[in-house]
Amino acid sequence: MTLRSLARRRPSAALVVSFLALFVSLGGAGWAALRIPPHSVGTAQLQNFSVSNAKLRPNSVGAAKISGGAVGARQVDSSQVQLRVSGPCTSGAIQSIAVSGNVTCTQVLANEYGTSSPSAPLSPGSSRVATESLPAGSAYVLLAYPHAVISGATGQQVEVDCTLSVPPASGTSSTTKSLAVVLGSSANPQAGTIPLVLPVASSTNAQTATVSCTDSSSPGTPAPSVAVDSTLNAIQTASNN
Repeated sequence: MTLRSLARRRPSAALVVSFLALFVSLGGAGWAALRIPPHSVGTAQLQNFSVSNAKLRPNSVGAAKISGGAVGARQVDSSQVQLRVSGPCTSGAIQSIAVSGNVTCTQVLANEYGTSSPSAPLSPGSSRVATESLPAGSAYVLLAYPHAVISGATGQQVEVDCTLSVPPASGTSSTTKSLAVVLGSSANPQAGTIPLVLPVASSTNAQTATVSCTDSSSPGTPAPSVAVDSTLNAIQTASNN
């Protein structure tokens, strides 16, 4: 049989049907992929790890598409994401936090509050020399150093009494010390410092520390002159949690 005779022959019906069946079998899978009904592919139809990063568009998976508790410590890269802090410092302050969430604590300096007053003459009776407000919630140690400068007639005896006090909710916590001098014949005044120390218990309310001084003297003319200045410091002694 020659090629010319083959070209003149028409394909049989069986051959046409065969080619048609072959075409449908080869193209049917692609046609079916384009005709998948919406929501017909779910979790049950997906193999594990079948959807990788390369198959996800950037920013296509957000917080709304992740179920609660699905991402935990095992699913995150601890070098990229800080894990939850494991706990607070029971004493001191947090110095650093590891990628695992563990904290390193360090001691901190106690809070300190202080003031100083300029030198001023004492008025008759008790004179308030310095005050400092103490925040609530901590115990303190108060340190005050009133400094008195005294001048007057020769031979006069002068006493300066200074009190450091804090009025708590009930009663008054205070300490008092004195400075006594006898004025000599020199025209130069005499001076001295009165150290005062007072522990103060913790209070739920703010407190006010006060340094007050008064003077007394033996009879003489003219009356002695007393001027006092003071520093007042409060150092926190309660733990800083």
